Amino acid sequence: MKKQMEKLKDVMIVPGLFGVLYLFYRSMWVLILLLPCILLFRAERRKDREYLRKAVLNSQFKDLLESLASSLRVGYSMENALKECLTELKVMHGEDSPICEELKLMLHQISIGMNVEAIFREFAARSGVEDIETFASVFSIAKRTGGDLVGIIRKTSDNISDKIDTREEISVLISSKKLEQQIMTMVPIGMIVYVNLTSGGLLDPLYGNPTGVLIMTVCLGIYLAAVLLGRRIIRIEV
Repeated sequence: MKKQMEKLKDVMIVPGLFGVLYLFYRSMWVLILLLPCILLFRAERRKDREYLRKAVLNSQFKDLLESLASSLRVGYSMENALKECLTELKVMHGEDSPICEELKLMLHQISIGMNVEAIFREFAARSGVEDIETFASVFSIAKRTGGDLVGIIRKTSDNISDKIDTREEISVLISSKKLEQQIMTMVPIGMIVYVNLTSGGLLDPLYGNPTGVLIMTVCLGIYLAAVLLGRRIIRIEV
């Protein structure tokens, strides 16, 4: 259901953007010239999806580390411990979850003879998640020098838990601001629609002439800048 909603949002970007641009210009020619704006919004959508992907993977990686530490503590080898982790995480997050997909790939790499250090380094590179990259580096050093793997895994898990808790606290604190930002994003568009419906001739001088196009372009630029700035403000990295 969630994936379907994301796809629907992607599909609605184009008609939604065309509607906004038409409100500002009432000209098909200008719409064609401003088609690159679609690329801007698609880029923003990709950033949103990437941000959510990393947050989900980071949270699930914490569960992987906790399961891995438990399996190693009872005497499993790293390879067998990862198999046990996959079984547990399928129950926790579902077989199609990001962390389970990664574990399946890691276990396949083990089956063809890759060493665990290289596997974790590749996992870290694919993920783009700072905590996973840090763990892969520390794990590689500990593996070569005979360090306390269980202790390192447990410490990394605790650090990620602290970050996740902090992120959730911040999310709760700014949840009302996120709603306000979404409402304020729609207010300028709503005002233009309202004026067009109730007093259609009032905005006519802003359409069909160079001065009006310039004024509306400046207004559109300010509006888009405000929307992007608002999104940057509420997207807090921990």
